[in-house]
Amino acid sequence: MSGQVAKVISTEFLENKDARWINLVKITYEDQHGRLRTWEGTRRPTRPKTSAVDAVQMLAIRELSTGPELLLEKQFRPPAGKLVVEFPAGLVDEGETVEEAALRELREETGYVGEVVHERAGQRPMFFSSNTLAPASSSSTTFMIQIKIDAEKEENKNPKPQLEDGEFIECFWVPFKNLYEECRRLETQGFAIDGKLGAFAEGLEATKIWKI
Repeated sequence: MSGQVAKVISTEFLENKDARWINLVKITYEDQHGRLRTWEGTRRPTRPKTSAVDAVQMLAIRELSTGPELLLEKQFRPPAGKLVVEFPAGLVDEGETVEEAALRELREETGYVGEVVHERAGQRPMFFSSNTLAPASSSSTTFMIQIKIDAEKEENKNPKPQLEDGEFIECFWVPFKNLYEECRRLETQGFAIDGKLGAFAEGLEATKIWKI
């Protein structure tokens, strides 16, 4: 990415009353033996009342003569202290469907205009968690929305992101067949690989190893 590399200056504890995006919570639950236990976790206070999930991840794909390619982002993430390679993603706003949120966030972050690929059958699965924390530490949920991007559309030939102040995102395309190798290459260069992307890449690689 061009320009000065971002870096973490300091870290301090934050009270929930001062936290805008994530709250620390104490959960009391009853285990399988009827004993009361407690657990610490995080919860997003921003989930819309009308939405089943906090966020959406976009599996944005374009088809070329050489095969399908996947749209990825590089973005500095302060908790990791690194540039993270990840899927385009964003929070769902009040009053919008998850499909609307996915198309809006895709255009804002990448500039690309796409079309939602509807599920082949049944209900779209919900995943824990949207913010790369395991379900053991977060109640945050997300849907993975598949989006087809028509490379021939005029607005997709020179996409113009609509980034917010403080957002610095670099988009790039990776052929599906090279995703696992590209993730490994980027990691050796010092990038962090988002857990959801890493799991997806490992899954694709497993289909090759086990000839699925």
